[in-house]
Amino acid sequence: MNAPTEPALRIDWLTADDGARLRLGHWRPPTPRGRVLLLQGLSEFLEKYTEVAAGLAARGFEVWSFDWRGQGHSSTGEEATADVFERHLNDLDAVFAALPRGEPPRLLAHSMGAHLALRYLHRHPRAANRALLCAPMIGIRTGRWPLWLARRLARLMIALGHGRRWLPGRRRYTPLTIPFAVNPLTSDRDHYERLRQRIEQDPGLAFGRVDWYWLAAAFRSLDRLLLPGVAEAIDTPIRVLLAGQDRIVDSRAAVAFARRLPAADVSCIAGARHELLQEAPAIQAQVWDAIEQALIGPR
Repeated sequence: MNAPTEPALRIDWLTADDGARLRLGHWRPPTPRGRVLLLQGLSEFLEKYTEVAAGLAARGFEVWSFDWRGQGHSSTGEEATADVFERHLNDLDAVFAALPRGEPPRLLAHSMGAHLALRYLHRHPRAANRALLCAPMIGIRTGRWPLWLARRLARLMIALGHGRRWLPGRRRYTPLTIPFAVNPLTSDRDHYERLRQRIEQDPGLAFGRVDWYWLAAAFRSLDRLLLPGVAEAIDTPIRVLLAGQDRIVDSRAAVAFARRLPAADVSCIAGARHELLQEAPAIQAQVWDAIEQALIGPR
């Protein structure tokens, strides 16, 4: 898909109830016919979604997004390390309150953002009128460690006073240091190069801390999402879009969870890596077909 003309990104700032500052972004077409709230994944930032926002604006939708605390140029969030996912959910309250009045937004969410979207929709069933969740974080792939060991290590490191230590391999987990050929995020060199250039131009965007506190909080949030009755209570129409070559999240866990949702369907794009919204043109075409069907077309 050829990239549409990019609308201007307007930056505003929100102050959360604990004083943290959240960077809120807004892309607006000349005559919007609806709005999309875009929820980023882990270690992402507004500028990474410029092309996605342009595609939505070309279809008549204004787009709102924000940097989660600890990411992009939002506050670092160090005061909320022990349960950062609950803090993220409270921050979402401030973001929804900042949206203009009117019809609830459509949600487009990626990975950690998709996980938080599900938890938020459980708390606030009428917050959005439909959602597309790309590679949702319903389960975490823990690489060479079995899942049970990763859980125990997180608890142990925090108990030993090392909760603020980076997870192994995460301190330099950035396109500035990971060659395109071995990256697990996208098969598209152009997207990867644009991401690298954006971080070079604004080093403050470089990825936020992912430490043992974060991992323990992620496991707690996953446990809460997977409790009996939670999925069954989320009745927002949802499309779950999976990546066939995802090495970051557990797609099987996402399928199992989606089967419990009252109004959800699941599809998988073969050959796609984790960042479906930043993928190669042939994959992007399928992603935009899903966006058209799930968010823009009739329900």
